[in-house]
Amino acid sequence: MLLIALPLIALLQATAVLDTQRVSSAPRRGSAGQVTARITTREARARGITETRALLGQLPLLGVRSARGETGLSIRGARREQVAVTLDGVPLNDPATGMADVADLPMGLIGAATTLAGADPMQVGAVGGTLALTTAADPSFTTTAGAFGSRGVDGVWSRPRGRSRAFVAGAWRTSANDFPFVNRAGAGPVTERRINNDEERLSIAGGWSTARTQLVTVVGTAERGMVGPANVRAFDADRARTSRALLRAQQVVGATVGRLAVRRFAMRYRDPTRPVLDAQAAAHAADVEWSGPVFRGQWQANVGQDGLQASGGVRQARQRAFVSQRWASSQGPEARMQWEVGARVDAMTGVSLKGSAAAGATWRVAGTATGAQWTVGVRAAQALRAPTLYDLYFSAPQRLQVRALAPERVRLDASLSVAGQRGRGTWHQPRLAIEGALVTREVANAIIWFPGNFGWSPANVGREQLGGMEGQATVVWPTVQLRVWGTAYRAEVHTGDLRIPTPYVPRGDGVVQLEWRSSRWTTSATGRAMGARPFTAGPRDPAFELPPVARLDLGLAYRLSRRARWSGTLLSLALDNATGVRWQSVQGFPMPGRTWQIALHVMPHSPS
Repeated sequence: MLLIALPLIALLQATAVLDTQRVSSAPRRGSAGQVTARITTREARARGITETRALLGQLPLLGVRSARGETGLSIRGARREQVAVTLDGVPLNDPATGMADVADLPMGLIGAATTLAGADPMQVGAVGGTLALTTAADPSFTTTAGAFGSRGVDGVWSRPRGRSRAFVAGAWRTSANDFPFVNRAGAGPVTERRINNDEERLSIAGGWSTARTQLVTVVGTAERGMVGPANVRAFDADRARTSRALLRAQQVVGATVGRLAVRRFAMRYRDPTRPVLDAQAAAHAADVEWSGPVFRGQWQANVGQDGLQASGGVRQARQRAFVSQRWASSQGPEARMQWEVGARVDAMTGVSLKGSAAAGATWRVAGTATGAQWTVGVRAAQALRAPTLYDLYFSAPQRLQVRALAPERVRLDASLSVAGQRGRGTWHQPRLAIEGALVTREVANAIIWFPGNFGWSPANVGREQLGGMEGQATVVWPTVQLRVWGTAYRAEVHTGDLRIPTPYVPRGDGVVQLEWRSSRWTTSATGRAMGARPFTAGPRDPAFELPPVARLDLGLAYRLSRRARWSGTLLSLALDNATGVRWQSVQGFPMPGRTWQIALHVMPHSPS
């Protein structure tokens, strides 16, 4: 049973959300030379998608991992703490855990999601990449029901008036998750059923904005069973409740912008059979920020304070600040060449000043003999990630250990990319868009928690190196679209003389997606293949790897009305893992087999 505190109601009555087209806190679509990918919520709904974590699973080059009800993201093999998640430019990463559990966000709140691959020191100090979410402009309502007791509602109401806009969004979702799985830890495989694996989430957002003022709040709470790995049943009765709150205000003053942001995260863990293991923790982050133009560039200054209190007398506090300066070419997006350079200096409690820099350039080759347009991009960046006030692992609070950690630093994150497009999207001249990149990253003092080791807290492990390639391609005909994307990485941790594969980074993965559209029907099929993934500290060995896996997801949507006012209304059916593959996203935590979901999406505007 979920409980929403009275302060949540007070926040909703006083706050609102940014209109990203009017106020300047919208995230950049990508620095010069940066590889990006984008999807809109409308596109995802037409494939039967009904929740945020499934929406993000449709993004090329973004990995989604799930265990204990939480959803972590990976870009270019980065760990979930290394990926910055923003909503209209507002950071969503928890000050305690370092990650952003995107499952807490109402899908109706999101208009589009964009991945920005690679380190980016300029705004949020991303080490592995950024997921930039923008709020939806149109109202919508979705109700769903599905396998294993899944059901929920999700909606957003929006009202523009003159130069201002207000909206309220909310989502409620519950699922029993009592799916069968095969336990292979004993003398022979035994089919068992997950118990106490349920989850229930409630999240609310509210917003109001004008041409110069913004208020935004997002509040959510989740309760779930905290079942252990498939072969460890000792914690099957455990429960956890987490709550998150974000409040941000922004004001444009002349040519500058001032911002105030407060984030709070709280967790409570209960073990009914061993109350001595009960634990709770709360953390907060507060930031004051100012930015504006100077020397034909853009400066930004931030001062922040973090705090943590946890059971067992754990208390931590930290002050931090940064200043940055960014210059970019002033030409429009169709210019032959675009460039961007920037630098940032960080200061924080107990750490000396740390500097980072980034530079990128894009060259466009247009008007070739074939009518194609080609773009070549190059980018190099550094970044710094402070040890978030945990570095505690909250999914196992009965084993919390506090370690003094140094910040991890990206010495170099570089990419060389080539992108091209041609055609008009007709049957005789389909539109073709392709992009490929060679990438490399080196991280010093990498902060890694090795699953399977009973330290249960992260540690600085020396150097981490990643190298490889990534690519994506899209072919569009009048009613058919084919998309293909994939990656091939080699990621290793160097600690002393040891060379250890970075946990959960597959050597290769790929996706093929085919979509057919008519005036009222949309049908999609998505095939996914993932190579073997190491899951613990040790040399590469099949005994310490999750095996390769291939899955198939199917989606079907029917547009219910031709009337212009309700022409976006859809009835959708999704069949995930249609072939019923038994697989694990995280070692020891089985995923459901075949699942289905039916949904009604009420959208009063036609898709763009």
